[in-house]
Amino acid sequence: MIPELYLVRRYIFRGGARHISFIAVVSCLGVALGVATLIIVMSVMNGFDRDLTDSLMKFNHHLRIESFDKTRLPRIKEILQAREEIEGASIFLQTQVFAKFDNLIVPLVVKGIDFTDEKELKIFSKYIKEDNHQDGFFVGQALRDKFFISDKIEFYPLGKKLKLKKAHIRGIFKIGLYDIDNNYIITDLEKAKSLSPNHILFLGVRLKDAFKVSDLKQKLKKDLGKGVFISTWMESNRVLFSALKLEKITMFIILSLIILVASFNIFATLSIKVVEKTKDIGILKSLGFTSKKILTVFSLQGLLLGFIGTIGGTVLGLGLCILLKKYPFIKLPAEIYYIKYLPVAINYRDISLIIFVGLFLSYVFSLLPAIKAARLSASEALRYG
Repeated sequence: MIPELYLVRRYIFRGGARHISFIAVVSCLGVALGVATLIIVMSVMNGFDRDLTDSLMKFNHHLRIESFDKTRLPRIKEILQAREEIEGASIFLQTQVFAKFDNLIVPLVVKGIDFTDEKELKIFSKYIKEDNHQDGFFVGQALRDKFFISDKIEFYPLGKKLKLKKAHIRGIFKIGLYDIDNNYIITDLEKAKSLSPNHILFLGVRLKDAFKVSDLKQKLKKDLGKGVFISTWMESNRVLFSALKLEKITMFIILSLIILVASFNIFATLSIKVVEKTKDIGILKSLGFTSKKILTVFSLQGLLLGFIGTIGGTVLGLGLCILLKKYPFIKLPAEIYYIKYLPVAINYRDISLIIFVGLFLSYVFSLLPAIKAARLSASEALRYG
């Protein structure tokens, strides 16, 4: 066995003073708890991010095309449907109405979907909770609950002269996105067109791979020329995703402080170990051990403690994440989060980064005591040991 590794094993697992072993155990536990906490929190945040992204991509179109000449949209639709990367394309409409709830006037977005398009109807049908009439509006469940909407809705269509109209509540939907469930009403495309001439037509495009939408946008800008405005789902939700990314980075930095604090325990353990083993250092140097080898012995002790803690924390964190994923038992208030249970998504790239941080901090905090031990001369160590 390499002498340095033999000494590392002997100093850690066969310490003469019991309090040294206890501090080593505390050091490992501190690192393990820090790593496990970081893995669990990052996995939960990835879960929320994944569920939100899935909700956005399943209901909203991946690419939205507007044209100054509305008659171009059907022709563009035919062109796009012939492309291999396109899963489907459909024309939809957006306008606005002012809904009347008792003494309140609330602006709502009206989205007109082409219900004759089987793919679009099938996608929207997944979110329908109630379907009571053949005509009228589908209302978000959150909007229905907020204003106690029953069978009909009163509203003023967007126009120069506001005239109060009534329509049946055709059904209730729940997307799982606060903005849509609270502010949208949905109806058939032709019905939406009849509400007001003040509306905007869009061509919504769904891709087989939603994350390749930026490349397709650049191609379409060249192919379709001027007079066409194209936006992607990433651009439409840029602020939201930027906020989520910033929150994730902030949480990573804050929770890494737990590992940092635990690394101080490793520093304290090795500092005491250097004092305890001062005489041993003198003897080893007298036998020909270089300062570099002494440095290696004590720095490897800190790295080994950090390794044991990091691996233990990784196993604990991953185990709890897998448990939460397989048996979701932590319930969340649906009216706030729009999901029933705490979501978990394990990202092994994040876990690799967490393991690296744990090992790196453990090694860095073991260097100072190790350098102090390496600088001791043989005569000084034997005199004061």
